[in-house]
Amino acid sequence: MTDAAQYELSPAFDVLPSGQALGYQQMRVGLNEADSTLDNALSMCRQFSLTPAAARKEVKRVAAVVKGWRAHFAACRVTAGDIELLAEQIDRAFLREQREGVR
Repeated sequence: MTDAAQYELSPAFDVLPSGQALGYQQMRVGLNEADSTLDNALSMCRQFSLTPAAARKEVKRVAAVVKGWRAHFAACRVTAGDIELLAEQIDRAFLREQREGVR
């Protein structure tokens, strides 16, 4: 939070799947609180000093990076078994479909 009492985006240095598959976020990120949807996250974009257009652009950028997560993890020598465990969270149909639907 800035001195002007506004939130700013920070690097995603501590975003990790929890392995619980609960279907909601641990942090309330939008009008629908912990609902794990992009629409919910975008609903509060102005709290992060982002216009809706800028927020959608950021979502597209992040979705494009996440699309290649398996190859990146493999290149970093994450074991195939660990990649499959992480895939149960990262590539759950509900989340993958949202990423693939970003336009």
